[in-house]
Amino acid sequence: MQKLRIVCVLIFVVLLVPAAQGQNPGAARDSYDRAIRNYAKGDFDTAITDFTRAIELNSLSARGHRQQQQAWSSGLEPNDASPDSSRITLIDPLNAVAYANRALARYQKGDLSGAIADCDRALAIHPGLLQIYKNRGSMRWAAGDLNGAVADLNQVLRKDPRDAQTYDIRGNVRTDLGDLAGALSDFDQAIALSQKSAEFYCDRGQVRQANRDFTGALADFDRAIQINPQLAWAFVCRAGAWEASGNFMRALEDLTRAVELDPHSAQAYGNRGLLRLHLGRDSEAEKDFAECLRLDANLRPTLEQRIQVEMSSRARP
Repeated sequence: MQKLRIVCVLIFVVLLVPAAQGQNPGAARDSYDRAIRNYAKGDFDTAITDFTRAIELNSLSARGHRQQQQAWSSGLEPNDASPDSSRITLIDPLNAVAYANRALARYQKGDLSGAIADCDRALAIHPGLLQIYKNRGSMRWAAGDLNGAVADLNQVLRKDPRDAQTYDIRGNVRTDLGDLAGALSDFDQAIALSQKSAEFYCDRGQVRQANRDFTGALADFDRAIQINPQLAWAFVCRAGAWEASGNFMRALEDLTRAVELDPHSAQAYGNRGLLRLHLGRDSEAEKDFAECLRLDANLRPTLEQRIQVEMSSRARP
């Protein structure tokens, strides 16, 4: 089965910013704070509604404040301000982070186009927030815009060349682009900057395995497990290296350990089922396949294709 796409951890951007002075700045900030709380609870629909309300209120407040300033500076009464001034809005950092965080809520709902559009809006207001480039890069990666993702991640690394997580994300994107040499370089850099991330070692190990460097891959997976012996994904990765190098029993041990650590890992069940099928343990394999599809029905086409390949190889003399 294909390896799972690595999910990037999108850091929730929260800045302590003053609300714009105007009609009712407190209401905008209250909506923003409520959105943060709802996001933390996993209520993404309500969070989106609250972020939207915060943006609307803050924009009205900023517009009113700017109209008053223009009217007073020109010697007019506030009510005599030109209608054209209503189109002028204050560039307020509260709106930038509200758009950025609404993007995360939309991302959690699977609305990638909406999430990317919100990142665009946030960067139009505050182009200096590197975290938004990192978030948009991750979202573009998930949406399949690999070159766009690399461009965003490059922007982060130009400003902060010591951001280990961004090197790791770019390494995964480069892996999907087929640039294994570039990916390996990025993972090397991520590990050099942060040697206690089990995930970074897993990522580099998979590239080494793709390059048929099984010794290097196993060393990376061993290190990942040493750092975090509870990380089921590390055992799934190491099982793949054991299997590719012909050590099927060690692979089976690792996949069984992965299932023990994470009973909700469809990938671990599917891979174990395929290995059991290869070993002639058909009844055990069927149970694993059933559990795999119960956990993630979307894996059915890939799983059925892999089963067919295995059965075809079994039929050959």
